[in-house]
This record gives sequence, C-alpha cells and structure tokens, in this order.
Amino acid sequence: MARYLTEADAAEAGITIVHEPEAQRFAVYQQTETGSQVVGEAHYSFPRESVVDFDHTLVDGSLRGTGLSGLLARRALTSDIAAANRVQASCWFIEGYIAKHPELLSQAE
Repeated sequence: MARYLTEADAAEAGITIVHEPEAQRFAVYQQTETGSQVVGEAHYSFPRESVVDFDHTLVDGSLRGTGLSGLLARRALTSDIAAANRVQASCWFIEGYIAKHPELLSQAE
C-alpha cells in the first residue's frame, strides 16, 4: 500500500485535496479510469461568529493507512479558513491531529 507523506506525493498518484467552500469542506479526489471521484472529506461549519468547527473527517476505507487523512487534516488546519477563525474540533480525528501537531494552530479550542 502506498504511503503519502506530502500532497506532492499524493498528486503523483492522481490524488488531490481541494477546498470547496460552497460545500464547506476540503475534498480528496482520486483520478480513476472513468474520471475523478471523491474519496474523502474534512467538513466544517461555523457554529458562531469567527469560529470554524471541523466536525467530520472521512477517507475511503481502501485508502486508510496511506497518510491521506493526515494530509487532509493538515490542509484544513493550515487553510485561510482556519487562519481567519478560531478553530474548534468536534471531529475526533481533527482533535487528535491538533493534539499531535499543536504548532499548526495557536487558536484551537
């Protein structure tokens, strides 16, 4: 099974992470023979003014253990959305990622 340490590694394998603000998510797309398909997401909401809550993270089971969840979390937590708001994590994965990488955020609740 492949292991992706950077978004560049994932991109070489046809996997990209895209911010989709209209859907309030960061989506992981995998290029396949029939096109591109969503294989993961980190969803967020705004429970109150100036607060972003990362409330759901999921990566397709076939890609677990590849590092994509970590890349997805890092992308979300270093995004303009996170920088412009106070970050809250009601998703257990994002909460754990912040605990392991507190340097990514100084505003996490």
